[in-house]
Amino acid sequence: MFGDKLKAFAQKKYGADKHLAAALGMSPQQLAAYTAEKRKPGFEILQKLAWLGCDIPWILDDDKTIDELNNSFAIVKGESENNGFIDIPGALELSNTPASRLAQLLSVPAATLTAWQSGTEKPTTEQLANLFNLVVALGLSARTAPATTDKTEHPTAQAIG
Repeated sequence: MFGDKLKAFAQKKYGADKHLAAALGMSPQQLAAYTAEKRKPGFEILQKLAWLGCDIPWILDDDKTIDELNNSFAIVKGESENNGFIDIPGALELSNTPASRLAQLLSVPAATLTAWQSGTEKPTTEQLANLFNLVVALGLSARTAPATTDKTEHPTAQAIG
């Protein structure tokens, strides 16, 4: 149960729910909605929890053991038993970047992204880490980038009068 695990994390790391709520940038009442499981955590909450040191696979999964979770993420270690795939369409959506540009930024051919997605090729641990970091950076920069609709003239372009 997510709520129980979230409470346990709050007690262990912060001593009280209200301190975890403050660290997450929310009110204790908002956190209570998650601990009571009236709300399900979205990407932003999970991302904040991860930054605070919470083990996201543990907090989200009730039925799997640590070994089963490790098998689920075996592709990270390059030992995929289930010929897993990487969610390239999700990475493209999160990063708001075309596949050709993402491949270019990763220094791999665009066909490699398709092969990673289908499981016919496996990225190295370094490539996977680069993909993850790049998608997060592009996604966050797109969310926080200021609007650039203000078109001011360059000072040297003004008429001298």
